[in-house]
Amino acid sequence: MGESESSVTSALGSMMPALLGSVIQKSSSPTGAQGLMDMIGKLDLDSLGDIAGLFGGGASNVNGLLNSGGGIIESLLGSKSNGVIDLISNLSGMKSGSTSSLLKLAAPFLMGMIGKQVKGKGLSFLTEMLMGQKSAVNAALPAGLGSLLNFADFGGAPKLNTNINTTTSTGGGNNWMKYLLPALLALGLIYWLGTKGCGEKAIDATTDAIEAVDSTANQTVDAMGAAADSLGSAVANLFTYKLPSGFELVGAAKEGIESKLVAAIEAAGPVADKADASAWFNFDRLLFDTGKATLQPSSQEQLVNIAEILKAFPKVKLKVGGYTDNVGDPKSNLKLSTDRAFNVVAELEKLGITKGRLAPEGYGDKFPVGDNTTEEGRQQNRRIAVRVTEK
Repeated sequence: MGESESSVTSALGSMMPALLGSVIQKSSSPTGAQGLMDMIGKLDLDSLGDIAGLFGGGASNVNGLLNSGGGIIESLLGSKSNGVIDLISNLSGMKSGSTSSLLKLAAPFLMGMIGKQVKGKGLSFLTEMLMGQKSAVNAALPAGLGSLLNFADFGGAPKLNTNINTTTSTGGGNNWMKYLLPALLALGLIYWLGTKGCGEKAIDATTDAIEAVDSTANQTVDAMGAAADSLGSAVANLFTYKLPSGFELVGAAKEGIESKLVAAIEAAGPVADKADASAWFNFDRLLFDTGKATLQPSSQEQLVNIAEILKAFPKVKLKVGGYTDNVGDPKSNLKLSTDRAFNVVAELEKLGITKGRLAPEGYGDKFPVGDNTTEEGRQQNRRIAVRVTEK
């Protein structure tokens, strides 16, 4: 390619999050996720695992990779591919032709690595695994790429929120693609270029470099396996349910608000008494700006789920309560909890819930469910909860 090692490294550092972000974006719809599975099904996963062999096999292998990668790039980036190539070229200092070739070489390896992780596990595993890569993509995306590719959820680092209880459905430690792929692909390229004219000394040096990274790569692969096992457990703990309306709830925890609310609605007998603590169900994926009542965009998924539950059961009415810990001025806490409860109701009404079915109220630091002398307890007390009042 006639490019420096530093330029290639820089370009790969931009390409990987751009490609992975596009894969995540595509997997967010059932049709897109199925398209990814079909794409993976066409790849030779075994040969993609032998990087040195692929690049050492001559120009025919590389041309085959380029052709395969071109199709993947077209599927993932479409009309945005030229813009991505130009931006990465400007950032790395590489010629646009080199960037285009490198992008086509990188794409099959990324899809192959994903394919090995999801082999035999299906669409739900693919989607959940990719969602677990959002933070890595977010941290690695260079300026401008996120907006160019319309990555709605990858615009900036996630904001930490200290005013509402939060949970996540996937554990950390699954950011393997960020580290392994650029290293292996760069070594493969160096190896192939070495066989094309740098002599035995260069080949030996490159082989030594590959062997030197081998133990680290093996450790990373082991970590990938452990992460996949953990993710499999997380997926097993997800709640999926098709409502009478035909809408399918996805992405919810088995012990989350969606499952508890559906169970309460479908249970025989009258609604539970408001004094019964078990009658209240906490939102577990609702986020507000710190110290404010402004809902963050990531809250939309769970709000949509709750709205669809209410649409499927049109007779149901809910009480929506807002709560805080006991830190700060009680009057301010009461106002904040009230504003948040009203904003949640307003968002649900925007999603099609008739006015009058939801009754918001703020309780401030009253009715704690955790110990306010500990951070963990205070976090439990910062919450939005609902109770079924009619069904």
